[in-house]
Amino acid sequence: MSKEKWVVTAAWPYVNMVPHLGTMLQLLSGDVITRYRKLKQDDVVYVSGSDAHGTPIVVAAEAEGISPDELAMKYHQKILQLLKDWNIEFDKYTITTNPTHISYVQELHKKIHENGYFKLIESEQYYCNHCKRFLPDRFVEGTCPHCGIKDARGDQCTNHNCDKILKPIDLIDPYCSTCGNSPVLKKTKHWYFDLPKLSDELKKFAENNPHIPLFAKQKVLSMIEEGLIQRPISRDMSWGIPIGPIFGEEFNEKVLYVWFENVLGYVSTVKLLAEELGKPELFDDFWLDKNTKTVFCIGKDNIIFHALLFPGMLIASKDSYPLPHAIATTNFLMFKEGPFSKSKGIGIWGDEAVATLSADYWRYYLLINRPELRDFYFDWDEFASTVNNDLNDVTGNFIHRTITFISQHFNGKIPKRGKLEKEEQDLLSQIEDSIQRYNDAMENFKLKDATSIAINVARLGNQYFSTTQPWHLVKNDKERTATVLNLSAKLSEILSILLWPIIPSTAEKIWGELGFEDLPVTKGIDNIDLTISNEGQSVKKSKPVFFKIKGEEIKKKLDEVRGKTKKQKEEDKKMEKISDKEFKKVELKIATIIEAEPLEKSKNLIKLQVDLGEEKRQILAGIKQFYSAEDLVGKQIVVVTNLQPVTLMGQKSDGMLLAADIDGEPIILQPDKSVPPGASVK
Repeated sequence: MSKEKWVVTAAWPYVNMVPHLGTMLQLLSGDVITRYRKLKQDDVVYVSGSDAHGTPIVVAAEAEGISPDELAMKYHQKILQLLKDWNIEFDKYTITTNPTHISYVQELHKKIHENGYFKLIESEQYYCNHCKRFLPDRFVEGTCPHCGIKDARGDQCTNHNCDKILKPIDLIDPYCSTCGNSPVLKKTKHWYFDLPKLSDELKKFAENNPHIPLFAKQKVLSMIEEGLIQRPISRDMSWGIPIGPIFGEEFNEKVLYVWFENVLGYVSTVKLLAEELGKPELFDDFWLDKNTKTVFCIGKDNIIFHALLFPGMLIASKDSYPLPHAIATTNFLMFKEGPFSKSKGIGIWGDEAVATLSADYWRYYLLINRPELRDFYFDWDEFASTVNNDLNDVTGNFIHRTITFISQHFNGKIPKRGKLEKEEQDLLSQIEDSIQRYNDAMENFKLKDATSIAINVARLGNQYFSTTQPWHLVKNDKERTATVLNLSAKLSEILSILLWPIIPSTAEKIWGELGFEDLPVTKGIDNIDLTISNEGQSVKKSKPVFFKIKGEEIKKKLDEVRGKTKKQKEEDKKMEKISDKEFKKVELKIATIIEAEPLEKSKNLIKLQVDLGEEKRQILAGIKQFYSAEDLVGKQIVVVTNLQPVTLMGQKSDGMLLAADIDGEPIILQPDKSVPPGASVK
């Protein structure tokens, strides 16, 4: 019978790239908490998903020349594989484009609107005359008015030491992040969440919640003390959840601001899970029960969204949603070279990590250094030293010595436990204390402490094994040796249970080597009994569970992985053989270039206006470094005309010109004599 109901969540990764270690840390934290709750035999679900909406997705999609939906699904699939590789187990991991999420979000916002918490306000917003569109927050960049850093975003300063929440209008010398031009202010209407109306309730929530880290609580209470502001919930964009069904048809061209819909995914995903299981009552059991405990694993840059906006929406709905039980916030994982940057090669990404070393090494290192009080800086030498000492020399050594000695001297069966000396009684007392402290740490979401306590059990076992010296003892006192080995096997059993949330693959391997047929979670942590000796249980001798590593070698392997990835991308560009039927799907026509101009702020693009006979189109071509715009006017070219239009640098491109590639230089294909524009190429 379950003891408590829990919904565990992790911040939704943006699907504009593969998650780096900082993002993986949040997904991992939720997995650890969920596994611990399972050890406690609680009723727990772990949910999250890929955040497919918002300006980061649109910006990244434009850069790749594909639609936001294509980009989102591309990286969503990669994340699903990544979760398997890291052994991170969700009950449901979805994506914010799923219909259940969209309908739930619209219904809840409609209810909040009916309850009087949204206001329609006319304001001035930046508009880019060059891109011909309003600029949502992340489409505006500039200088932060607080710290002076350049390239701050219109929603938040990118300087981790500043981290101030901003509005685009706050920025000094703002510019459009797409084209680089200075925007102008233009009037527009948006819906705003009347957050100040909830100040008292949100203050009470923050003050009385013991499971919000102090630095996060101080930030929230400081914002409430300074005076909460009404926050816009809508955006002038086409990519996102439409707000027309919430506020009426006149707002069909606007969508929800991503932070007012993705946090609700923690709720909608349980609804989706319940639907898929054919148990609709499961949703009410978890999310409409005030006794359910909810946990949110996030980074410090997401505090206000989870500690103010999300509980604010739950309160404003006037439904019986439980407010967050814990907001398990961490500081940042950093690198000495600077913040994570794919282009600069700074940082480690989730897929790269498991391509160099099995996931349990990375899981352990991230958890033993989980930045709960301050930012943590990754160091290769320290990484190698930590896993070599804690995993190989301490944990692996203790397990291997125990299993090997039982196999060699007791026919592979756990021997009988004899009389316990004071040394053993003190050891068991320390183990009991360790289990209690481990539970306390996990209950208070101090995963770093829990990891340290678990490894210390292996350390105590190693010390006991070395002090008793069974390799000498067995020569003269086999009965005493049997007791030492019996207790060592018991410590190994306990260790595998405590390590299961942290390094599950290794914990399950240890469990199996001790002769158990099930999994550590089957027994659970509350059923640990130090008096049960498991006498006669067969162990299974195998290779050591860990091996030593060298930081430089792993770093070198990482470089090799990146090299292979680059090569694979180049190979992917090569055409596979296609059938004649497939080729006929490609529509090729002759076009005459009637206008050409270099695209400002772009190193490669020239904007072409082409005549296709019955129609004229705009095409962007990456030939700026090899052709001048004036020389292109009048040329006839071959154009692919049935491609899906894309937006590049804020400009529509409806087609593609064909060119030969000679060592990276494009040579435009042209007919050998003049032909009518629009003529088919076959």
